[in-house]
Amino acid sequence: MSSSSKRLIGIEIAYTFALVGSVMYIFLFTIGDKILSVLSHQEYSLILDFFPALFIFLNGTTVSLTTKDKRISKTKVLSYQGRRGSVLLLLGLATCIIWPMNIFIVTGLMYFLSRFLVRSNDMFLLMLAVATIAFGVLLLNIGVPSLVQYGFPKLSGGDMTMFSGYLFFNGYFSILPWSVFFIAGMLFGRRNVSYKGIFPPSTIVGLVLLALAVVAEQYSSPYQELFLAVDKTDTLFLKLKSFFFPFILYAIGLSICLVNLILYVFNSVKMPKVLAFVQAISGMKFSVFLFQIIIGLLIMAFTNTAIFYSKNVLITYSAIATFLTLYVSIIWKNKVNALGPVEFVIKKIVGANKGS
Repeated sequence: MSSSSKRLIGIEIAYTFALVGSVMYIFLFTIGDKILSVLSHQEYSLILDFFPALFIFLNGTTVSLTTKDKRISKTKVLSYQGRRGSVLLLLGLATCIIWPMNIFIVTGLMYFLSRFLVRSNDMFLLMLAVATIAFGVLLLNIGVPSLVQYGFPKLSGGDMTMFSGYLFFNGYFSILPWSVFFIAGMLFGRRNVSYKGIFPPSTIVGLVLLALAVVAEQYSSPYQELFLAVDKTDTLFLKLKSFFFPFILYAIGLSICLVNLILYVFNSVKMPKVLAFVQAISGMKFSVFLFQIIIGLLIMAFTNTAIFYSKNVLITYSAIATFLTLYVSIIWKNKVNALGPVEFVIKKIVGANKGS
């Protein structure tokens, strides 16, 4: 197996890990507003928010890896990414009433912008990421709230700060943090992403970012308590998401370390059934989210949400619903079409896939 094939399998495994975690996260928090009082988002966010962060990071990584492939025209790849982004963005807007600020909106916007970002050098991308973080910190300083909002905000009295907080910091697929993850993934993909042993140089960068996240959290604590009114937990490693900047450092650092570890561990994997599952799921990643929306709607339509007020019931339900989503995805691939419904629409509108 060639080095590029091994690398692709490693990226697909990382995608599957991010997908499963993201889908389970969605099921944990979208049964109803009262569910948020059962599982406090601040208490579990450091673990759960990492999955969508990893997913967006991998999107950026694969964009860079695809444009580095000399067998494919770079111009065609960039055109494809832009058009695919437009389709995903339209799908996201079409489903935003059901699922506001969803994965389709954010990834569609990032893919659309990638056709311009790819042409930029590393220094420009780094400065753009830093400027985005600085803008987020500025918004927090002027009082834009950092809120967890899974439905559209209630703009009583024309309070635009509530809408701004929802748009930039709504706790799941907000624009500011996730755009930084995409840019970081692009920069990571521009490096020589390959099997360099258990401790490649980029892992050192990831560990440094994790250490800086812990330091930033400690120095930001008084600021959070005075200005953000953020609920905090007693456990250090479960409260970084309560501040914008340390969570970005944490998520990027952990993404780098985890992807490198997966690439190393699965360098010579010999599990054809596992690989077949991974390739099936990662190859229809956006359809997996579509199936999640459909299954979630059906469950909410025919179930009394009061039964989910128990934490044990909610966690069990989320695990079963996640399994059902993956099962439906595999059935679709085996019985209906090798492409997922979203990927099929993209292919019909945009053309053949030119990369992950």
